[in-house]
Amino acid sequence: QDKTQRAQMKHGFRPIGLNEYVDRYLKGNPTERREDVVARLRDAVDAYSRDERCSCGEQIWVVGSAEVGNACFTCITGESTPDNDFELDVACR
Repeated sequence: QDKTQRAQMKHGFRPIGLNEYVDRYLKGNPTERREDVVARLRDAVDAYSRDERCSCGEQIWVVGSAEVGNACFTCITGESTPDNDFELDVACR
C-alpha cells in the first residue's frame, strides 16, 4: 500500500499532535492519568505502524483504538466517515 492510498483512507480527520491530544483528553477525563493515556496511544501508534488492521480490513483509527482496541473509525463509531474527528498526526501522513 502506498502513501497516497494511506492518505486517502485518513481523509476527514483533523490531525493533532500526541501531547495536544492528551491535554484535550485529560480536560474531559480528569480522573485519567497522563502516563496511562500516552501509553495507550503509543500502543495504538505502534499497531498502526505495523499496519495492523481492523477486523473489517480497514486501517485502525489510532485515537479510538487507544480506548477500545484496534479498530477502524466506522467499526468504533458506527459512522461511515469522520467529520473533522481527531487523529494523531503521525497516522495522517
